Amino acid sequence: MQDKFSKQIILLSFLLFANYFFSQNRKLNLIIVNDREISKSIYDFKITPFNSSLDESITGKYIPGELILDSKDFDRLLSSNTKDFKISFTIISTVNKDLVKDFKYAITIPKVYLNSEYLIVNIFNRYNKISKKKYSKLIKSDKDYYIVIETPNSMKFD
Repeated sequence: MQDKFSKQIILLSFLLFANYFFSQNRKLNLIIVNDREISKSIYDFKITPFNSSLDESITGKYIPGELILDSKDFDRLLSSNTKDFKISFTIISTVNKDLVKDFKYAITIPKVYLNSEYLIVNIFNRYNKISKKKYSKLIKSDKDYYIVIETPNSMKFD
């Protein structure tokens, strides 16, 4: 009985190690800041290439400070023939003390940013009084937010 149990433990340990070893992930240093607060509740994170041979979106997992992609998907993004990607995601955000709401965002990001040491995506929403006052002239009429993407070497305003 003891021998059978130890064999099961060894087999289970081997399977877990093999699964960890063969499931390669690529982590990007990504911080999403929504109205001067690091976003902690982000879901439905997708990357879609513009004008590319890739037929489907690539799903990623966002943890504050990291975007986790499957290595194969990351390699597909880098080898695609597009220069820009659309990143879309949903943030659960507190609008005021009585209202929590989902906000959907779509951001265009250059392909070269994928190889940056880090990315900081700053989102300034029209519903936020401070952001509205400061960025209202910069927000495009079809959007309710303004985006600033920072890397170690550049910034992009959208």
